[in-house]
Amino acid sequence: MVNSECQNAFQQLSEGKRYRYIIYKIVDKEVIVEVAVSSEDIGSTGTESYDDNSKAAYETFVKDLKERTEGFVDCRYAVFDFKFQTQRPGAGTSKMDKIVFIQLCPDGASIKKKMLYASSASAIKASLGTAKILQFQVSDESEIAHKELLSKLNDKYRDN
Repeated sequence: MVNSECQNAFQQLSEGKRYRYIIYKIVDKEVIVEVAVSSEDIGSTGTESYDDNSKAAYETFVKDLKERTEGFVDCRYAVFDFKFQTQRPGAGTSKMDKIVFIQLCPDGASIKKKMLYASSASAIKASLGTAKILQFQVSDESEIAHKELLSKLNDKYRDN
């Protein structure tokens, strides 16, 4: 079951741009919002470069996720408003803003937790309406690194 607050927070991230990221967890078989963090909360609203601002915000998100999962040994879902620049044929450098859905099921998590998060994934994705959002399944810290997601986003949107 997905708590209605999950969808409300997601709408505030995707439409209202109130949040920069949201971390979800399962408590008593229900997906709930663990934390919703704004750009102001992480200090990423300054005038520094677009790329540096985005990387700093993402690194804050990964650090928060790592702390909440006890060093990436527990499972979580998350959405992040990822800002990046890409080279587009005929358009030069384009600033892009894409929401990514992350399903974290680390190798160190218990089989029971992995199964719970795997079986609940379709419910939260349906609740959030993530069909058009880029989705990542990660199992360790290297797969959630900024350069990994940036590379995948560039590959996807460079030619579109």
